[in-house]
Amino acid sequence: MIPTNPSVNTTTSTPAAHPATPEATPAHPPQNPLLPPVKGSLPYTRDVYEGLPSDEKTPELDFLILGKIPGGKQNPSEAPAPVHPDFEHTVQCCLVAGETEALNFLWRESGRDPGKTTVNLSTMVMDKEAVNALVKHCTDQKGLTVDLSLRPDDVDVIREVSALIVEGKVNSLSLYELSAGQLEQLAPVLGAVGAELAICSSEISERCEQQLAQSLALSGSLRTLGLLNCDFGDAQGKHFVAGMLNNHTIANLEMSETDLPTVPDGGYGRLLSGNPALRTLKIVQGILNPEIDIDALISGASNNHVLETLRVQAPACKLKNPEKLCGLLETNRTLTGLVLPVGFMSKESYTAVMASVMKNISLTTFDIIDTQVSEEDFTVAVDGLMSRNRALANDRNYLQKAGGAFDPHRMSGLSDPGVLIAGQIFTNSWSRQQFETILTETELSLRELEKQKKAAAEQSASTTTSTLDDTAITTTTTATTNTVPQQGGSSS
Repeated sequence: MIPTNPSVNTTTSTPAAHPATPEATPAHPPQNPLLPPVKGSLPYTRDVYEGLPSDEKTPELDFLILGKIPGGKQNPSEAPAPVHPDFEHTVQCCLVAGETEALNFLWRESGRDPGKTTVNLSTMVMDKEAVNALVKHCTDQKGLTVDLSLRPDDVDVIREVSALIVEGKVNSLSLYELSAGQLEQLAPVLGAVGAELAICSSEISERCEQQLAQSLALSGSLRTLGLLNCDFGDAQGKHFVAGMLNNHTIANLEMSETDLPTVPDGGYGRLLSGNPALRTLKIVQGILNPEIDIDALISGASNNHVLETLRVQAPACKLKNPEKLCGLLETNRTLTGLVLPVGFMSKESYTAVMASVMKNISLTTFDIIDTQVSEEDFTVAVDGLMSRNRALANDRNYLQKAGGAFDPHRMSGLSDPGVLIAGQIFTNSWSRQQFETILTETELSLRELEKQKKAAAEQSASTTTSTLDDTAITTTTTATTNTVPQQGGSSS
């Protein structure tokens, strides 16, 4: 029977008594083309359901009893609209109830293309019957993808979920508190997840890590990976790093409360130095985690020419070699966000780091813990520099003032005035006022250049018009000559 939606008393610890279940009503006759075919029993007749208060009605019963499309119909000629939560909830309830034929009706009548739709089923109860219904439904609706989650109680459906992953039906997958054995069963196929994979609060054995690494190396679709509160075994993540080095699709990696020590054949240094695709790395470490080797991170980032954001949230760590950070700031052209828990720097080191920040034109976010000056002074100084960089990189008006298209990733992307400004920024410590002044001067030069271009364009247009007029006159003369009869001849 399709479940009703009884109200629940939340003001007392005593469970509220469920209202008496209405007498089961036979499903719609299959010949009715306006209502979904329901094989089970409905809790209300149409007349009774229509008379219920609105707070006792649900999207899934609106659909099954009244034929109302949850979230409204989609115009096939328009761009696909975001999937409405009511639509997703209805799909989930119908799968749990085994109403796959009703779901086929839903897709047909909603106007949605399953091949362009991802349905979030991450809160669905993953029992055997519901997953079998999901497998059948994905077979019926070609191209449909879903978001799923698995927990320890879902051990009976790991084989079915693995098959869905291999078939490309799973867009994102979240794994919560799985045992080492459960995770080992899934690890060989996890690289085939469509876009996002999160492994949370799970133990990653060395065998599991090896299998996961092999799967990641072969992945052709995964874009985002998160390891949250996980524990690597004795291998200390070296297999994981090896797999990431051979991965060409993962652009976003989050390591939260998951140790990845810096060891000779692994760790963040090697991960950053050799990964060809990573754009964002976020590391969150707790007090109980081993201290992050900031120098290894900086060395890795210095050898990485695609990373755009490196964000580390952790207690302050000692920077052994400030010169490495200065080198990163002065030479890297791809990082736009850098947040490091750097601490215990001398005032000389801090001064050197800030001087390097002034020479960087790519960063739009920068923060460290140990500033050696008041937080207010540090914020004012950094905000001014970041505003300067954002003006160059993001603001269209400043782009025009700086000479047109500015590409922070390639100096060759700068126009001549832009190269001049960038060169000045690299070699000078400018205040905001000085920066505004040079942009204003450049703008005046560009205006004069624009006037010259406009005059040249008008001259070219005038020349073209004159040529066309001469051509027209010549053509007219020729045509007239051809139509005038010869003396003494016939005009026919």
